[in-house]
Amino acid sequence: MSRFRPERVAGQIHKIVSEMLHSGEIKDPRVCLATITEVQVSRDLGLARIFYTVLGNEEERRVTAEGFARVAAYVRRRIGQELALRQVPELRFEYDHSSETGRRIDDLLREARRSEADPE
Repeated sequence: MSRFRPERVAGQIHKIVSEMLHSGEIKDPRVCLATITEVQVSRDLGLARIFYTVLGNEEERRVTAEGFARVAAYVRRRIGQELALRQVPELRFEYDHSSETGRRIDDLLREARRSEADPE
């Protein structure tokens, strides 16, 4: 077992992947506009779920997901070089739906306020 706690490893992975995206080290144009929002690492450090957002429609999200699938091995190798871990976690890139959920909740609250202010 590694001497690092999962939260610390998650923070380091977040930092490494974000720097790779923003410095242009990852050259795949499909992922260059993505933003890493969160990283969750399992207790045994075997899996890292990397959440990202990207502006655009469903097609652009699909293309970005394909890009992350393509660069995952490179990113994992780079993480292995940066962190002193016995085993580098498997990486799973997942679209972060929380911003859409928040926007939907805001819209519902606005609609509720309007219906309260304008009773029929």
